[in-house]
Amino acid sequence: MLKPMRRAVHFDFHTMPGIDNFLENFDAEEFAKQMEAANVEYINMFARCNVGFSYYDTKVGIPYPKMKGFMLTDVLRECHKRGIGVTGYINAGLNHELARCHPEWLQMSKDGKIYRFREGGMSFFRTMCYNSEYHQYLLDEVKEVLELGVDGIFCDCMEVRPCYCANCIRDMQNEGIDINDDDAVTDFSFRVRKKMSEDIRKIVPTNKRLFLNGLKQDHNKNFASHYEIESLWQYGYFEAHAAYARRKYNEIVYMNGRFQEAWGDFGGYKGKVSIENDFFDALSYGANAMLGDHLHPARLPEKEIYRDLGEVYANIKKYEQWTDNTEYLSEIAILTDVTTLTNFHISITKMLSELKYSYDILDPDDDFSSYPILILPDSFKVNENLAARISKYLAEGGKVISSATAALTPDESKFAMPEWDFEYLGTDTTDAPYFRIVKPTDKISDRDYSIYTPGVLIKQKNENTVIAERVKPYFEKKAWDGKHIYRYNPPKEKDSNAAVILNSAKNVAHIAFPIFDDYLEFHPAVYRELVGDIIKMFYENNLIRAESMPSYTRLNLTGCNKYKLLHVKVNYPEGAGYRGYIESHTELLGGRKVSVRGEYENVYILPQKEKIASKICDGYTEITLPDIVGYKMFLFE
Repeated sequence: MLKPMRRAVHFDFHTMPGIDNFLENFDAEEFAKQMEAANVEYINMFARCNVGFSYYDTKVGIPYPKMKGFMLTDVLRECHKRGIGVTGYINAGLNHELARCHPEWLQMSKDGKIYRFREGGMSFFRTMCYNSEYHQYLLDEVKEVLELGVDGIFCDCMEVRPCYCANCIRDMQNEGIDINDDDAVTDFSFRVRKKMSEDIRKIVPTNKRLFLNGLKQDHNKNFASHYEIESLWQYGYFEAHAAYARRKYNEIVYMNGRFQEAWGDFGGYKGKVSIENDFFDALSYGANAMLGDHLHPARLPEKEIYRDLGEVYANIKKYEQWTDNTEYLSEIAILTDVTTLTNFHISITKMLSELKYSYDILDPDDDFSSYPILILPDSFKVNENLAARISKYLAEGGKVISSATAALTPDESKFAMPEWDFEYLGTDTTDAPYFRIVKPTDKISDRDYSIYTPGVLIKQKNENTVIAERVKPYFEKKAWDGKHIYRYNPPKEKDSNAAVILNSAKNVAHIAFPIFDDYLEFHPAVYRELVGDIIKMFYENNLIRAESMPSYTRLNLTGCNKYKLLHVKVNYPEGAGYRGYIESHTELLGGRKVSVRGEYENVYILPQKEKIASKICDGYTEITLPDIVGYKMFLFE
């Protein structure tokens, strides 16, 4: 039985040689007491760092010179006394001390380099090749760390990098691989890494945790006991990755960071409120919380930070009797054909969160039949097998929203399914078209709106319904005519094409431009409202109804058969972007109505379980929100 990774801390401990007072003021018992006082239940602790030093009595590795005691062994003993789980960290992809002694175990770049200072950055200028004797070395190291009695293994930096070392070239040529084919070389390197992962999985018992950091989510699911989402700075990153991970793993962990700049920023601390904000997201999306920290080579962790963390974790601990054994409840499926999530995924999940809808990101092979709404976003192509599944989904009552070149065949010659029964005329080559809604609403007025990135040309036929018309500009292109550059290009008039169209069966809506991709960059509220109006047209039985909530609030629902938990979060950092921080919680004045689908007898504010007034109407339970500072959880039972 795996110990839950609740209220955790991940310690980096990459230690350069030459620390003259290494571990001088570190005491394992005091460290463990500090973790216990901070309400920490689990830590990732270093067995061996990326510099290449081991922090236990090793016969395989290279111990840190003049190490006082054996840090990992001592920490393991003292933490286990207090019921704190300990995973042993090993950097599987980097080992610079070992690399100095065995350069033949290093990966080689295509141009014959094993040292790549400019390309590799501070840490990655040397990378180990798993197709060398390092393969067995790493396995022996994992076995040795397991023998210490750790509760799991964390292998870091296991990204796929093409390798052209003598071993890899020999084996590729034996397989008949053209080493000038970059894709084939990358695929070979992927298989080498896969074999390394499989061999690690074989020696780590199933009652121990295992996480292989650097593997993409769909690869890691074959090996990992859980999934850790490392999200140190970019707001929106965690939510998108959680949406992809939660249907693949039984447990996901939100690892944030206390730093201002990067791992190893010893003097940086973004503050208690910022960390608390991240962990409110963890609660809201059904994840466990983990603080990312970097341990000083001679001292205990910073008292201020762990005082703050203790207060944050004490608050989270109060909710766990309800959050344990619950799951995130979703209603919209977003299909993706890439396994590395990008800003595009952050954009679409941001939009749906602002609209107060819940969602999952699924691979094309995943089952989407239970979701009332399916989104094929922007560039998602459809092969024959998937086309048949989507047609079946539509026939059984599902609704689909697609955009730009999504829903086309892989060669973009036509729409892949007959349900997209409007006319497709190919790529829109106009630089700056516009759209105008056919039936204005309170939030979308009767005027021309910019299409920032053109998509495709589509036209009404049969019984299609045009939701928004395409408006052409005065000039097709920004051009130079010898006198002027045609930079300013206002809308001129409607043409015969549609910007948004509904099929004749009224179960498919296609938006002609990449509305989701452009939302994060330009953030036009009309894009969000347009998508929201389409969803409302398709789907009225949403999980949460909250018409009056501002866009910066987040509403999520988790639960089990016995009860549901409504999470209301109000300090979302709109516009904060990369490296934005939150210094104070946003306040939301009370009085707004929120309804949760289902008829519940009682509603309580948690964790104090204070009962509040509620009423049941048309299959929903409505409450009036009190004043909220940052976050509130409500129990419906």
